[in-house]
Amino acid sequence: MYAEKAEVNQKYLNKYGTPVKMIGLKGNKVILEVDVSGNKVEVAKDYYLKPYRDSELNKEAKALLKANGNGKKNGHREGSLSSLIDPMLLAGDHTVKEIADQLAKKAASLVKGKDLEANVRARMVTYTRKGWRVQKDDQKRVKVVQSKG
Repeated sequence: MYAEKAEVNQKYLNKYGTPVKMIGLKGNKVILEVDVSGNKVEVAKDYYLKPYRDSELNKEAKALLKANGNGKKNGHREGSLSSLIDPMLLAGDHTVKEIADQLAKKAASLVKGKDLEANVRARMVTYTRKGWRVQKDDQKRVKVVQSKG
């Protein structure tokens, strides 16, 4: 189906399996909101969309939905520290200190008076209790990965 025929506030999948929601029309463009990031994008009216099905989500979208609390198995509140920490832990590109610094920049109002590094370590403990492993590399970057088995 073409984007111009999509219903407002309904979920669809783009051709790559990323969930999007139709927001509205703007001139000769259709405005879509990317479900995993919240970004709004303008696409042509003939942009192809598929009906939403959980089974057709791409693996990156599934991981981000779960990490951001939009998945059914993860109960994060929107705007919680865990919803900000988890994507960085899953990516594995930062040290604990770097994640804490990113939190201070992204959510200044949420983090007043909190020990951010302790919050990051607490999220790592939460993952280990769920059967995940925490990996550290030579530069002390941390990453949580699911254990096999």
